[in-house]
Parts: sequence; C-alpha cells; structure tokens
Amino acid sequence: MSANPNPGAPPDPPDTEALLDRLIEVGAVREDDDGTLHVSSTLHDVLDLYGQSYGDLPEREFTEAVADAFGLDYSEAVRRIDEEGVTREEFVAYLALRAHFEDVDEPVPDPVERATMAAVVTEIEPATPVPQAMPELADEDVEAFLSEHGEAVVFVWRLRCDPCDRMKAEIEETLDALPEGVAVAGIDGEAASAFRSRVDVDAAPAVVCLRDGEAVAVETGYRSPAAVADLVADALGGD
Repeated sequence: MSANPNPGAPPDPPDTEALLDRLIEVGAVREDDDGTLHVSSTLHDVLDLYGQSYGDLPEREFTEAVADAFGLDYSEAVRRIDEEGVTREEFVAYLALRAHFEDVDEPVPDPVERATMAAVVTEIEPATPVPQAMPELADEDVEAFLSEHGEAVVFVWRLRCDPCDRMKAEIEETLDALPEGVAVAGIDGEAASAFRSRVDVDAAPAVVCLRDGEAVAVETGYRSPAAVADLVADALGGD
C-alpha cells in the first residue's frame, strides 16, 4: 500500500466498486445477466429482522443504539448522525451486514467499509424471490408475455417462504422436466396482486398453467419436480 502523500489529509475513501464485488461474492447482493443488482433474499431476511428491531425506535433509543454500535458517547453519536446523515435504513443495513458475513463464515469488514457497504445496499433494489433460472414478470408485463406465448407456466414465489425455498432448490430439475414449447416465467406474489387476482391465487408457491391467457390449472404449496411436470403435462397436453 502506498503512503498517503498528504499525511494530514483524511484516509482515502473505500473503493465502492471493490466493496460491491465483495457483497456479490459473499451472496449479499446478486447481479442479473443484464447487470441489474438486487439485495439477495438471504440478506433481505436479515434486513427485515433488524428493521423490526431498530426501524421504529424512538429518536433517543436510536441514537443510543448508534453510539453503542460505533463505540461513541451519546453527544458524539448525535453529532455524527446529524453531520453524516445516518439514516435508520443505513444503520439497519450496517448491523445486518455484520450478521450476514458471520453467517457465511467470512471476515466481517471493518466499520468504515461496512458503513460504505450499508450505503450501497440501501441504494439497491429490494430482493426478489424469483429464481434467476427464469425470467421475472411484473404485473404490467403479464399481458404481453401471455399474448406472445399460447401455453405458459407462471410460478408465484414469495420471500421468507420455506416451501418456496424448497422448490427453488430443485428448480433446475423442475425446468428440465417440463414439456418443450411451454414458456416459463416467475412472479413475486407480494408485488403482483393483479396477476394473483386474475388466477385466484392467494398463497405461494403456486404453479399456474395458462393457455391463451386463461388459467387452466393451478396448484399451491410445495410440488416436487415430477409433480410439477405431471401437472403441466396434464394441463397443457405435453408428452
């Protein structure tokens, strides 16, 4: 490491791109093929947990929590929060990142790096439960997708859903077992209420078979790859 040419100057800021690469490496952030970034479902769950604990704290208790986390006295914490604009969202991300690194048995970044990572995480789109193995649809994408594909299967997923996670662990096997010529997509059930109303689905996971835009078969709850293949074959006339 080269010496700082100006010893009286503050240290160089962390390399944000390198820290983002590290977040991707440890599974805190995922990057789609098109470069879109998402907070991973794993980190999202931890963020949600810490958000429930710290998101609605009264101002004094929030300041005390910041002081405790950074080893500051109360007045210094007040100054830092005010001058640096520390938000509750960033503080939650800061705590959640420590837990995530510990959970994956990786060295926890130092406080400065972790604070920068927390700022990065709060700027990234929320996690999606849709696995990368299939394209994701939003409500506004559904009509075009179904118009293009006469026979389609849409999987409805949800975050913090054990049967969803179980199905996603087998998703490659499931997709390989589906009949050829059937289009496949996934949808975040919590963000796509119009689609769920359209096909009368109120639970996840769900497998929805559609022909010419109409649902012809729907199953909810965990389904093995073989069970999904049988459902689709029966509903859409696959071999």
